[in-house]
Amino acid sequence: MENIILRPYQQQFIDDVRNEFIQNHKRIVGVAPCGAGKTIMTGWMIREVARRGKTAIFFVHRHELIKQTSETFDRLGIEHGIISAGFKDQLDLPVQIASVQTLSRRLKKVASPDFLICDECHHILANTYKKILNAYPDAYLLGVTATPQRMGGITLCDIFSAMVKGPTVDDLIKLGNLTDFHYFASATKLDLKKVRIKFGEYNNSDLAKVMSDNRIIGGIVDNYKKIASGKSAICYCVNVKHSMKVASSFKEAGIVAEHVDGETPSKVRERIVEDFRLGKIKVLCNAELFSEGFDVPNMQAVILARPTKSLTLFIQQAMRPMRPDPTDPNKVAIIIDHVQNYLRHGLPNENHDWTLNPNKPKIHLPAPTKECPECGLVVPFGMYTCPECGYKFVTEEDEEERLTEHEGVFMQIKKKVAPPPKKPKPRVIHAPTTPEEFMEIAKAKNYQVGWVAFRSLEHAKSYEDCLHIAEVCGYQKGWAYYKWEDLKKKFPSRNYSRNSSRRRI
Repeated sequence: MENIILRPYQQQFIDDVRNEFIQNHKRIVGVAPCGAGKTIMTGWMIREVARRGKTAIFFVHRHELIKQTSETFDRLGIEHGIISAGFKDQLDLPVQIASVQTLSRRLKKVASPDFLICDECHHILANTYKKILNAYPDAYLLGVTATPQRMGGITLCDIFSAMVKGPTVDDLIKLGNLTDFHYFASATKLDLKKVRIKFGEYNNSDLAKVMSDNRIIGGIVDNYKKIASGKSAICYCVNVKHSMKVASSFKEAGIVAEHVDGETPSKVRERIVEDFRLGKIKVLCNAELFSEGFDVPNMQAVILARPTKSLTLFIQQAMRPMRPDPTDPNKVAIIIDHVQNYLRHGLPNENHDWTLNPNKPKIHLPAPTKECPECGLVVPFGMYTCPECGYKFVTEEDEEERLTEHEGVFMQIKKKVAPPPKKPKPRVIHAPTTPEEFMEIAKAKNYQVGWVAFRSLEHAKSYEDCLHIAEVCGYQKGWAYYKWEDLKKKFPSRNYSRNSSRRRI
């Protein structure tokens, strides 16, 4: 067992989670960027749970993450079993690492734990995860993620009642937990007008047609040679066919590259990944296979060859090379964005106002800007005339000509470090539960009163709670009576009482 010493922010994170459990929040989401040491922090908590004679299950959704988590638990001296295909069950041990898929199929065999930890919990709204949560309703739950929302800004308020926030990306760069980065993006305007949107994301087959253009793939190889020549890089592609084509182009250019996907035999995939870790393979092409929890400290660059509307996917992919390398203390990560994802999501160090409010959060991304050479005014990047002095930047016709002339040219995007906030942001926030809190949200978002009543009733546990909701929403007492009777019929297993649980319903 290694003598691992927690950093101050890690100890603070653990203390905040413990305090929320003490405050009777049984389901908590912990938010911290890639590189904050989420597995170390959760492992630390699991070790304390096991020392007290309690049981815990840490569940992940990818095979690669099981091995990494197991190695971390070994470092912490945590004796554990693994619930996954290919591993012998050791269900007598108090701590288990499980794959989501295997655990969901063996719920009858696995006893209910005292503590559940969900890795990459932005997936937790999926049915497989809900099946696990429903099987263990009495377990304390901690979910950890860098991005606590689903596609389209859907928050996780239906699962978690409290959120604990860790450090920011800029904090981790200052502390040396993440490396600094240089961000390069294409000046070529990528035409995605014919790409359909399905469930909030670009359609893969449409994207593949656009991104498989030989000129674009050739640009991927050429710009790697110009910007990151000889560096270990992961290239994120649209699909398997696209990934294989990109890998083939790298090989034709004399660069050692390989492609892997979910269908690659496990032994072959493990060999390729190990060769990449050792530096024998320079470019590893894949289609979303290594987006989450893939730690290779000597990885130096990432190539984004897949446009995405998912903030979660973008952050997971763009930050992959930002792990510090003990053998290279001056490492600076290279991010090569061929698809202008930064225009959709900001840069990797962007600060986000994560929330548990039951609505799409407002994420204020900084618009690209430029400085007027005449008067120095900073204006939006797309503005053609300076509103202060009238300087003409460029006409629309000139802009089209410029984009054509600069096809394949890359530019470095300057990183902005956010100034310290005037008031410290709260480390812990709670999901709204009272009708007053829902009414505030409704007024800000121009929602109907019926929405307030609907969301408030999800937390009602007494007739007086229903009366209070009716009062806030301007409804009659008769409404409260019928809703109270309806709740008892629909959810008979709830712990109802005649007494009010008002304020925190």
